[in-house]
Amino acid sequence: MDEEVQPASLGEPLGGGGDSLPEVPGAPSEKDMEDGLRAIAHSWISKLKSAQKHKKPFSDDAKEAMNFFDGANNWFWDENASYSRMAPPSFRMIINKAFEAVKLFGSVIYHRNPVRTVTPRKFPVVTPESLGIFPDQQNQMTPDGQMAPPDPRLQQFIEASRAVGYMEQDRRTVADLVESYLNYTPNELNLKENARKAVDEGIIKGMGVLWTELIELEKDQQGGTYGIVGSFHDSCDNLLLDPDADEQEDCLWSARRCVHPVHDVAEKYGLNPEDLKGHIESNASLGEAEGSKSKRRNGQTNDLIVYWKIYSKTGFGHTLKGFPKQYKDLFDGLGKHCYIVVAEGIDFPLNVPKDIALSQPDETGMPNELFARTRWPIPFYTEPSCGWPWTPIQFHRKPGYVWPISHLKPGIGQLRFMNWAMSFLATRVMVSCKTMVGVAKASGDDIKDQILQHEESGFSLIELSETLGKSIDEIISVFQLPPVNGEVWQVVQAVADQFDKATGLTELAYGMTRNQYRSAAEAQVKAEAISVRPDDMANVLEDAMSTLSRKEALAARWLLSPEDVAPIVGPLGAEMWASKIQQIDVYSIAREYDYRIEAGSARKPNKSAEVEKMQLAVQTLAPVLQGLIPAGMPGPFNALMADWAKSLDLDASAYQLPPPPPPPPPQPVAPDAGASPGSPEEQTAGGGEAPVDESGNPMNPPEELMP
Repeated sequence: MDEEVQPASLGEPLGGGGDSLPEVPGAPSEKDMEDGLRAIAHSWISKLKSAQKHKKPFSDDAKEAMNFFDGANNWFWDENASYSRMAPPSFRMIINKAFEAVKLFGSVIYHRNPVRTVTPRKFPVVTPESLGIFPDQQNQMTPDGQMAPPDPRLQQFIEASRAVGYMEQDRRTVADLVESYLNYTPNELNLKENARKAVDEGIIKGMGVLWTELIELEKDQQGGTYGIVGSFHDSCDNLLLDPDADEQEDCLWSARRCVHPVHDVAEKYGLNPEDLKGHIESNASLGEAEGSKSKRRNGQTNDLIVYWKIYSKTGFGHTLKGFPKQYKDLFDGLGKHCYIVVAEGIDFPLNVPKDIALSQPDETGMPNELFARTRWPIPFYTEPSCGWPWTPIQFHRKPGYVWPISHLKPGIGQLRFMNWAMSFLATRVMVSCKTMVGVAKASGDDIKDQILQHEESGFSLIELSETLGKSIDEIISVFQLPPVNGEVWQVVQAVADQFDKATGLTELAYGMTRNQYRSAAEAQVKAEAISVRPDDMANVLEDAMSTLSRKEALAARWLLSPEDVAPIVGPLGAEMWASKIQQIDVYSIAREYDYRIEAGSARKPNKSAEVEKMQLAVQTLAPVLQGLIPAGMPGPFNALMADWAKSLDLDASAYQLPPPPPPPPPQPVAPDAGASPGSPEEQTAGGGEAPVDESGNPMNPPEELMP
């Protein structure tokens, strides 16, 4: 998927010609702007070619690994491969260890639709004593017998603490709402399948890429739509990174290669399709990226165009090396974070044609639509860890190089040898299966015909003439070919062992062992050792999926309206979205909340730990909390059961104890018939007992007893 959203309207379709715009005082001329846009497009095309050259070592390794995974059966012996200077064998084979690695490691670390948790970051607890405020010293008497005045800072501390409590409550509400939305999209947009593709590519080539973007879905039969944010796989072959950077964190721009029908691209950017068709006929092309033959791909249904979406953190392109100095001032007002769309052979950025660049400027001196078209569709640069629209899944980073290495690369030399050796050995087996028979020349054609004739029931009968005067061994002899040297198999096995160690495909990964375990401790040690690599790869994947969740939350905050989220979170949730989430700064939504993957992976390490802890908590706390139930306090026990059921993904309502019934109301005392209610004397005279003090004297004596 490859959708984008601009924060402002793209306007009406723009033709290639038309009347020139009127001159605006202080504005650049039409020719200067046209030349400036041409310089922008050509400068970025030049940088893209440099990035492709810088990526070539990674691309070559990725292409070879992909061939070992799913190449033609004889690609290894292609004349362009030149893996062997010997003549190729007659029998050519490929040992597909790459497929084994993908299925063994991938099956362990694949994420099923993950459960995402959003947790607001809590403020640290600050006690009043740490601020020099001592509540226990308030309302004390001074030495002169006066009441000490209250410390005004105590009231300020109480008000600040109350404000912090309200703020944390708002954050919890926002976290619950965002979590509800993020747990809806994986099933709806099939994140499971996209993640599997990215994991497979990450193992084979070294990097899998997921792009976070907005798509439109139908919500009714009348054609109404609503926006939804998701993440989708695209090959790392279509990604280019800043060649000047040594690490991905230092990149100042990245680009995505896109291929779409010409008419769709023209409609998206408000261009004339003929203007695009006139520039894509050349065969020498930047579009030759990992398999593409030219800038123009001959689609079976539509005419296609190759173009690049560039996400820049270094400006619109006027600061690039080699950009003409006389045009640098034209684009200074666009800032550092710019979005540019270019295609080779087209003399302007597709998202900024000349008519848009020369439109009427606003009070800032920059045309409003020009500024809007050059903004990132989603401001991912606010995301602290990976500020790009793409999230990489890369298991082996390479220090000092922006591109990672393939999981197969450490053993690629051994894999080449195994394919070469096994092909020659297979040819030797084929040759050895031939039976070579020597027949004396004097024996005549009769014996030769008998040897070659069709056999019956596995036996061939050969009649020899007595006139030959020779034994059968002297007339017919079967040649014995020399056997294969056993050392060859030992060498092949040693190389295979080296490959298995380099890639982790040991016998334990297949569930096999050469020797029987002598103790449970030995079995546990080997099980822990074999899980070291899969655990590390699973952690890498979970970190990437957590980053992906944070990006989806940021995109949802930036792009979605209450109407978009109403089908997912309901009308009350949509109201909360408008009053809370849309008022949060995009920096806050990315940095003030923790996004984690708590469950849903094939290994489920977090989930297993949670279940184990809850089982221990139930065994320890349940007997204690059960004692509170007869006292009418089932709340603590119900809370324990709710946490236990949540750890097992069960509905806790079936395990909740009902609250105790309310106590019966007090029974009213029947008044005496001869006394009027309400009179203490009459109640006492009617037989009621008057209250007494500690000495036994009545607390309310009759008047005749009072002195």
